[in-house]
Amino acid sequence: MPRPSWASAALIALSVALAPPLAAGPAESVLSAVNAARAKAGCGPLRPNPKLMAAARSHARAMAEQDFFAHAGKDGSRFSSRIRRQGYDYRAAAENIAAGQRSAGEVVRSWLKSPGHRRNMLDCTMQETGIALVYQADDRPIRGNRAALRYYWVQVFADPA
Repeated sequence: MPRPSWASAALIALSVALAPPLAAGPAESVLSAVNAARAKAGCGPLRPNPKLMAAARSHARAMAEQDFFAHAGKDGSRFSSRIRRQGYDYRAAAENIAAGQRSAGEVVRSWLKSPGHRRNMLDCTMQETGIALVYQADDRPIRGNRAALRYYWVQVFADPA
C-alpha cells in the first residue's frame, strides 16, 4: 500500500482540526467544571468511575420518578449504601444533590455557593466520582414547591479503598 504524501497527510490533519467538537453531555460538563474548581484549590482531578456513575444515576432516577428530593431514598438508602450496592469499596465518600437547575454550569455554580457541597467538591482526598442527571418531563411538583423540578442531579465522590 503506498504511503500518503505529506500533502494528503496535511489535508487529513486540517480536516480533523476543523471538525466541529463533539458536544459534551451534562455529566462530562459537570466533571470539567468541578475539576477546574479543584485545580484552582490545588486538588487533583476526579476520575469518573462506572460504579459511582451507576450509584448516582439510581438516586437521581429515584428522586425524579418517586417525586422527592433528599439524600435519603424513600427506601431508606443513603449514598453509602447505594455506592456499596454497586460493588464499590471506599475509604471516604460524599454526595451532592440538586434539583431544578437546567444546565451543568448552573448546578456547579449552586454547589460552589453552598459550603457543604463546596467542601465535598474541593476535598482533595476524593479521587473518583459519579455524576448523573435525570430529566423527568412529566414531573409533578414535590411538597413545598409550586413548580415541577424536572432536572435531578447527583454527584458522588469517593476515595477508593
